[in-house]
Amino acid sequence: MKNNTALTLLKVALWITCAFHILVGLSLNLDIGLKEWVGAGLYNAQVDWSQPQFVYILKPLGAFMFILGLMAAIAARNPLPNKLIVYGFALLWLVRSLQRIIFWQEIENAFAIPTASLMSGTIFVFLSGVLLLVLLYFADRPRQPEAGVVRA
Repeated sequence: MKNNTALTLLKVALWITCAFHILVGLSLNLDIGLKEWVGAGLYNAQVDWSQPQFVYILKPLGAFMFILGLMAAIAARNPLPNKLIVYGFALLWLVRSLQRIIFWQEIENAFAIPTASLMSGTIFVFLSGVLLLVLLYFADRPRQPEAGVVRA
């Protein structure tokens, strides 16, 4: 994979990360009817929205998500000087995958998420973290001179 292709794909992945986190962050803090879609549509979770404590605790989570989206935007604009942000997202997703595995039964019980949905979500999150690491690795490799090209 060429450096510029990897860099372009890394930027695309980070812009998608940015959009997702900002959308979810805002949806958890603004009463625009999207938090129900996030719970049911994205996570396939059954949530009791009548519990004010649960609904409120989503607001700080939404603030974190929003700020993560802004951080992804910073990294997306220029990933190589912002490698630590990219590493941070990859680590976050790898830890979240591990967390899902460790608390699997608790998650299934609390949110009635079907096993297949929880499994596919866990794999997606894990592979997203791996993808960022692979793309960053290839984007950051020193450029190799093209075969047969002599540079003076």
